[in-house]
Amino acid sequence: MKNRILIIFGLAIFIVLTNSCAPKIIPIKSKYVKIKEDFALINKKDYDIAIQPQSWNDPPQNLENYFSLFYVIFRNKTKEAMPININSFVLIDVKGEQYNLFDSDEVIQIMYGSNQYYDINYLLNYDLKDKDELKEEYENRLEGMRNIKLKAFQFRNIRPNAQESGYIFFEKFEYKKNSIFKILYNNDVVEFAITG
Repeated sequence: MKNRILIIFGLAIFIVLTNSCAPKIIPIKSKYVKIKEDFALINKKDYDIAIQPQSWNDPPQNLENYFSLFYVIFRNKTKEAMPININSFVLIDVKGEQYNLFDSDEVIQIMYGSNQYYDINYLLNYDLKDKDELKEEYENRLEGMRNIKLKAFQFRNIRPNAQESGYIFFEKFEYKKNSIFKILYNNDVVEFAITG
């Protein structure tokens, strides 16, 4: 009994220590970048942009194995519609390597392949013993695709005095502790530190 308590106590300490050593991404304040609630904020005459590192807590559960995610809020302060181009965003790591964004359709293609949907006839004619498992897999895939579509930042015209917000998906890059990377929106630059 005493050994069991010691093992459980040791495991609890190990979990606390390993979780506290996980790298954390924090935005860096600069002349043009303010920090508010872990968001990096850039205020311009025509627009405001806020960027925050984010985790993904919905299906598909393995999304962060393939993508580095950030949450973006973009406000158009003009009296004209403002187009937002996906190619205006780029991430540059500590080595100078450039990572472009993927739109929601590309993310779905990468996560689920070209055969994203099952044919309903296939589902109906499948062996009865496996039908429930297949139906559950089908529903999980649909939920994952729906989450990506609904939660992704939409690259489109933003109406006057309106805002767009959502996740942006960069190709997964290697986090190096105690290093810096940056995200650019056209000529605006936000730097982030990776601590650990």
